[in-house]
Amino acid sequence: MVDSVLTLKFLISLIVFGVFLVGAVKLLLRKSRLGPISVVLVVLLGGYYLYDQMISTTSDAAVLNDVHEDSEIRSLEIRKLEFEGSTYSFKERIMIEEEETIQEILKDLSGLDLKRDINKERGGADYVLNILVSNQKENVMETGNVQIIVGKEYIDDYYKIVSEKDHLKTIKELEREVEWKEE
Repeated sequence: MVDSVLTLKFLISLIVFGVFLVGAVKLLLRKSRLGPISVVLVVLLGGYYLYDQMISTTSDAAVLNDVHEDSEIRSLEIRKLEFEGSTYSFKERIMIEEEETIQEILKDLSGLDLKRDINKERGGADYVLNILVSNQKENVMETGNVQIIVGKEYIDDYYKIVSEKDHLKTIKELEREVEWKEE
């Protein structure tokens, strides 16, 4: 659903860009003094806007695409990371099997607005979430592991979180309330 909404938004943007470009070209063909300037402006501004639309997404489309409403979530393991030098190491972990807590964590992570950032330096991840998920595929139940790397500002290493939502709220509460196991 989210992918189709993003695709529809992109297609509408592309159509609007095309309409403005046709108008600018008509001005150019009428030998108007504004013709060349309008073509350049439409191409530059429209190109930037379309590029921005291409690198924007949501956490539901980019990260949680394997977790559906009808998915059976068997467990969630959260591992706390520490960045030392140039490598990550696992410090502590917790296994969660209570469905209510898992749903709260997924709710915190859903609906985030993201921008792809391919120039990001390593570091900044605080947790690795391993979700054991079962999905019905035709006549077979398919079980797999969905891994999400999340920090304060980034999710899955190269998506910058641009939403103001506290996506680590439930995990921080668990850090205070539950004893974690050393690794």
